[in-house]
Amino acid sequence: MINLIKIKRNRIIILISIFVLVSIISGFLFYNVRANGKTNEEELFANLEPFFEALNLIRFEYVKKDIDLDIVIQGAIRGMLKALDDPYTRYMDPQALKREQEDMFLGRFGGLGIIISIKDDQLTIISPIEDTPAYRAGIKAGDKIVEIDGKSTEGIELNEAVDILRGEKGTEVTLGIKREKVEEILEITIIRDIIEVKAVKKEVMGRNNNLGYIRITTFNVNTEPELEEVLNEFKKDSDIQGIILDLRNNPGGLLDSAIEVASKFIKEGPVVHIKDRDGIVATIESRGNKYPEWPLFVLINEGSASASEIVAGAIQDSGRGKLLGERTFGKGVVQQVFNLYDGSGIAITTSEYYTPSERSINHIGIEPDILVEPVEDSEQDMQLNKAIQLLEEELNLSLVNSE
Repeated sequence: MINLIKIKRNRIIILISIFVLVSIISGFLFYNVRANGKTNEEELFANLEPFFEALNLIRFEYVKKDIDLDIVIQGAIRGMLKALDDPYTRYMDPQALKREQEDMFLGRFGGLGIIISIKDDQLTIISPIEDTPAYRAGIKAGDKIVEIDGKSTEGIELNEAVDILRGEKGTEVTLGIKREKVEEILEITIIRDIIEVKAVKKEVMGRNNNLGYIRITTFNVNTEPELEEVLNEFKKDSDIQGIILDLRNNPGGLLDSAIEVASKFIKEGPVVHIKDRDGIVATIESRGNKYPEWPLFVLINEGSASASEIVAGAIQDSGRGKLLGERTFGKGVVQQVFNLYDGSGIAITTSEYYTPSERSINHIGIEPDILVEPVEDSEQDMQLNKAIQLLEEELNLSLVNSE
C-alpha cells in the first residue's frame, strides 16, 4: 500500500513539474519575488498541488474508471471562473464558443430571440429581440426565468441555459417567469424559430415626414455599415431635420461597433474611457463624421446595456442629444475572449469603462434626461411619441427663432 501511495505521489509531482515547465516556456510565469520571499512560480506551484492531487485521486481512486477527463477539466475551469463571482467571466466549450462567434458575425440562429445573463444569481432577460417569438410572446427586459419546462433554474450556468433554450425551429419550450410587480409565476410557452437579427432599421416619421427614426438592435460587425447607409440616405433627403435613435432593448455587442456608432453622431471629443486592471486609463476619441448635427433624441430603457450604454453615455455627456425613456441596465465592464488550445474559450472581464465625464455605470445604469415610463398594455409607444413631440417642438422653435 505504501509503495502504491509513493507511485501515485510521483505521478502527481511529475504532472506538476510538467505544468510548471510548460508555463515557464510559454512565458506564463514571471520571476517576481513577493514580500514573503516566495517567487510567483513557487506560490503557484504550492497552490496547484492540491488541484493535481484531487485530479489524480479522481483518476486512480474514483469508483468508476471510465470517466471523461475532458469533462472533469472543463468542470474545474468553470468552477475556477465561478469563484470570481463575475457573471460575465465564463468558460465556453468549443460548441458554445463557435455559437457565440456565429451570433456576433452571422446574426442568425435557432431559438427564442432573447438575450440573457446571470444577475443577482438569477437567470435574467436583458432584452427580447424585436420581431422574434419571445418578443411576440410578451417577454420583457428584467424578467427572471425561474423555470424551464418545469425545472428550476436555480444555480444554472449561462452556457447551460443557452443550450437548453436554443433548438430546432418549430419546437417549443415553456418558461416560468417572475416579473416585477406580479405575484404569481407566469408560464409562457414559446415556439422556437430561426432568429435573424438585422442590426439597423429605419423609418421616416413626424407630421411633416421630416424625422429620421433609427433603431439599432445589436452592435455587431454589420451595425456600422448598415448605420452609415441609413445616415447617407437621410443626408441626401433634405426633408430630414431631426433624428430619433432607438437603443431600447439593445443588449450591446462589440466595443468597436459602439465607438463607430457614437462617432457617427459626435464629431470630436472622447467617446469612452477604459480602465484596465493596473488602473491605466485609455481614452477613445470620436473618429469624426460627415453628417449634419441634426437635433437628436435617444430612446433608452432597462434593456439597453453595455455597448448601448457607451453610445448613450457619450451622447449625453457631450451634450449632442437628449436621452429619453428609463434607466439603462448598468453593464460597465468589457470582456475579451481568449481561445484555448482545444477550441474552447474563456471570456474574461479585462477592464471597466467610464463615460466621457468619467461616470461609472456598472450596476448603476444611465438615467435619462427625460423620464418617460411605458404604459402597461397600451398599444401606443409613449416613449417614441414623446420623443417625436419634443423633437417637433424643438424644430418649430428653431424655425421661429431663425425668422
